[in-house]
This record gives sequence, structure tokens and C-alpha cells, in this order.
Amino acid sequence: MSTRHLTATSFTFTFTVRYAALMLAVTVLLIELSPAKAVTRLGNVCTIDGQMPLSIRGLGFVVGLNGTGDPDQTGPTARAFAAYLKLSNNPLLDAKELSDLGGVAAVEITATIPRTGISRGQQLDCQVSALFGAKSLEGGRLISSPLELTNIADDTVVALASGPLVIEDIANPTTARIPFGLVMEQTIDMNILRKPNQIRLLLNRQYAGYDMAREIERAINTRFYLEAKNTNIARAVSAVAVDVIIPEQYDNHVEFLGLLTEITIKEAGTAARVVVNAKQGTIIVTGEVEIGSAIIAHKNLNVEIANPFVEVRNQDGQQSPQQLADLVNALNQLKVPTDDIIGILRELHYSGRLHAEFIQR
Repeated sequence: MSTRHLTATSFTFTFTVRYAALMLAVTVLLIELSPAKAVTRLGNVCTIDGQMPLSIRGLGFVVGLNGTGDPDQTGPTARAFAAYLKLSNNPLLDAKELSDLGGVAAVEITATIPRTGISRGQQLDCQVSALFGAKSLEGGRLISSPLELTNIADDTVVALASGPLVIEDIANPTTARIPFGLVMEQTIDMNILRKPNQIRLLLNRQYAGYDMAREIERAINTRFYLEAKNTNIARAVSAVAVDVIIPEQYDNHVEFLGLLTEITIKEAGTAARVVVNAKQGTIIVTGEVEIGSAIIAHKNLNVEIANPFVEVRNQDGQQSPQQLADLVNALNQLKVPTDDIIGILRELHYSGRLHAEFIQR
């Protein structure tokens, strides 16, 4: 059993839960714990400004469908397909030649370039979605189609996509994926240098905070202090950003970034955060989440959180757990549905009595 250290400033609260004919009186003593801080790589908590995923898109045609293609034989699919045949040196002599387009569907093609960039000749998966009422893309094949960056001012073809479609959700057969169906025609590099010798680290959302930014600043300056001629190269500029100057001897910034992202840092403290997912029925509580005094009536459930507080034990002689996680545990012991627990947490948040960031997914 781990040792728990009580202090004179420990905060305690009592809450009483009544659910149907059941009643559980629980009093919780919030106690100060002294756990060892977790250690992780800097690369796990930061990204480099300028490194971000890029979306590319294009329009194309899926052929080989068994009568499940676009239904309008005189609409945009027919006109666009006729233009495609003309560009392919196979012009139509008569529009009646496209009298049955049940085997063709116009589609949108999308793909995401990873934040690290990509080189010409590399392959990616791409997604395909029907545009004009096709019933199903099952059994179809995408003919070679160009993709561009989403910036409409730039019409440079950066990739070509083609290949047989894979329907991943049979309940939605009008969307599909083509594994490695996209081949890059252009190299796309991410510009990460804010100045010739400076980068900016961005803290991932779940780690953002002034304490973590300062810890990253300290760890970087300690690691490169001698190489930087006894000067500090890192400076926290906000709760989410740390500017770093690349030392002169690292003319190859890739080498420096490799060393930088491997620096070991201590988690400066886990932010008080409550994450709920009603669809999945999950509740995650991180950090020291405290609750202010409140009375909540939710359906046939009453929750009372009172102040001031004293330490007691439950009917089994067991000391109640601590803080918000303990309220959730108590409700679980009463077999309160997860939806009701999430509803209580939501109301505590809206009333300002849940002292933590509240995230709903």
C-alpha cells in the first residue's frame, strides 16, 4: 500500500447519493499525494510549427459498376465523362453513345499528406466518395485522376490516383478507400524554419500549459547549454509555444531536431481535465479534479456535495476514495447508468462547480 501524506491544508468534501430506493452516504477526504512524476520524450508532447497534415483533392470517375452508378444520364456526369473521353483522344461522335451510364459514377478523391512531408514517387491511401446519386461503388475501379492542393489558387497536379475500390462500411457503399492508390507526382516539404536558425515547438493540446512550457524550456537549455556556448537557446513564449534557436554548429537542422526530440522531460503536472464520450460510455478524469459544493437533481437521482466537511467511513468501514473520481466510483457502485453520470458531470461543469476542463467527444 502506498503511503499518503496528509497536510493541514487538505481539502475534504462529503457527498450523499440517493438512487431509487438505495442510499449511499459517502464522505471523501482529499489528500495530498506525492507521486513520482512521469518522464517522457519531448517528441511525444510537441510538434514543430510548420509541420501539419495537408489535404489534397480531385475529381474522377469510377467505372465497372454493375448498374449502380450515377442515375442521371444527361447530367454533369455525362458531360464530364464526355470531356474526359475527348481529352483521352477518344471523342464521342454522338451524345447518344452515353445513353447508359449505369456503370460510371463521378466521385471526389481525397488524401492527406503527413505532417512530415512526402517525396515524389511515394504512395498513400486515398478515399473516394460518390457525388451525384450513385447507389454503390462496390466492384468499381477509379480511372487515373489528378489531385491538387486544396488551395484553389494553386492548380498544380501533385498526385495521381487510380485502382480498385475497397468498401470498408457495407452500410455506406458510396464511400470507399484505395490502399496505396495515390502516387505523388511532386515532393512536398514542410517549412519548419521561422528564421534561418530558429524553430517553434508547439505543445500538443493535452499537454499545453505554462508549467509544461517552462519545463520544456529548462530541459532544452540544460541539454544544449555547453554546445550553445553557455547561453540559453530555448524560450517559452506562451502556454503552447517554445521558441528554439539552432546552435551554429548544427548546419544540418535535421541532426539537431533528432537530438532535440529525444530530450527527456518530466511531466510538469497533469492538467485537471474530464473527458466524456456519451456514445462510447467512457469517462476519463486526469489530474486533481475538485468539486465545489452543489445539489443536483437528475431524474430520480439526487447528488449533494456539501461544505464544510469531515472525514467519515462508509458502512463497510472503508475510507471513501478522493475527489471527482470517487464520486464517479460511488455512482458506479450504485449501478447508475453512464449516461446519468455524464449528465451529472455536465451539469457540474455548466454550473461552475467542476474545477477542471470539461471535454465532450
